[in-house]
Amino acid sequence: MRFCNFALIFLFAVVSALAAGCSPAVTPGLPDEIPIGCLMPLTSTPAWGPNLVNAAKQAVNELNASGGIDGKKIVLLVADEGPTPAAAAMAVYELVDVKKVQVILGGTTSEAVVAVGPYCAGKNIPLVTPSATSTTLSQQTWSRWVFRISPSDALQGGVVAKLIKDGGYKKVATLVQDTIYGRGIEEMAKEFLKGRTNVVISLRYDPKKLSYRSELNAIKDQNPDCILCAGYYDDTAEVYKQAAELGLDNIKWIATDGSYDMPLEKHLEAARFMEKAVTGTVPMPDTQSEVYRNFSKNFEVMYNTAPTVYCDTSYDGLNLIARAIQLANTYDGGSIRDALVEAGRDFHGASGAITFDDRGSRIAGTYTVWKVEMQGTQYRFALTGQSITFLKP
Repeated sequence: MRFCNFALIFLFAVVSALAAGCSPAVTPGLPDEIPIGCLMPLTSTPAWGPNLVNAAKQAVNELNASGGIDGKKIVLLVADEGPTPAAAAMAVYELVDVKKVQVILGGTTSEAVVAVGPYCAGKNIPLVTPSATSTTLSQQTWSRWVFRISPSDALQGGVVAKLIKDGGYKKVATLVQDTIYGRGIEEMAKEFLKGRTNVVISLRYDPKKLSYRSELNAIKDQNPDCILCAGYYDDTAEVYKQAAELGLDNIKWIATDGSYDMPLEKHLEAARFMEKAVTGTVPMPDTQSEVYRNFSKNFEVMYNTAPTVYCDTSYDGLNLIARAIQLANTYDGGSIRDALVEAGRDFHGASGAITFDDRGSRIAGTYTVWKVEMQGTQYRFALTGQSITFLKP
């Protein structure tokens, strides 16, 4: 997704000018109602946004039922991240400069975080993202204002590289979104594979194009024995559908978390291909912990469905924010940011033990391997039970 366009640059010029003169005043102590911003995609890809909002609402309900933060009620203010970085920027401006929030849970994609990160840093507003994973997020001048609950692509890139090495594949092709998400996975995997396998071709595609036959034919010509694919639901469904048409289902495909929880009933051709050819990785919560069991049980009771990918990290993110506000004992973004460093030190949440490094990234992540199987009359995602814990190099 290309976010460096004139419209977005103009938007930030306007917003930055406004930000320079209208920072919200900070008062000591906590207000009677404590607003927490929530930036999630409500109708656009990735489709997990509404479930992540539900997980955050669950955390708010549980916290308020137990007394809130030092007796103060938490109010969740949800804004639509939208389908573009510009939409995310406008939503953040509404949260910060109109609704006066001092901390935000979100955004969900790396593109959205890159779009709003500089503005939030300029306003001293910490972002706690449940699902943005690009390694570039820890390399910015504003990185200290971003905390990531999900493991970064530095970890997932290592996990997919391990699957490729363990499979004994010698000729590998990479096919990834031309976004910071796809590029991050590709670059880290290639780094871990260096000297261990031969990457015969690396291709990046525009996820909006939805026609990938030229890229797939170029890969077919190289005759790899494994293809690494990193994208989101809509684009990877088309990639798999077109790969099946070209007879690429006799090659092993390794996918990532962006394809997990695809609505398979809407993409039956892709599901058939995935059943035959695709293995993927996804962050794995600590399903045996009491925190996760309680979270999962309550989520199913409240929403009549099991939690989906990144619901656990959204839930943990809200709880970490609440903990930081309590530690700071003031509703001020800078103080909350400093308290998040302390709160995120061996914090045991639904997604497991969380400890941040000095750039707000989780230092370790546990992943599991997924496949697609026919269960009864429907295709379903199935976890193999194989878990891989990866530490930050």
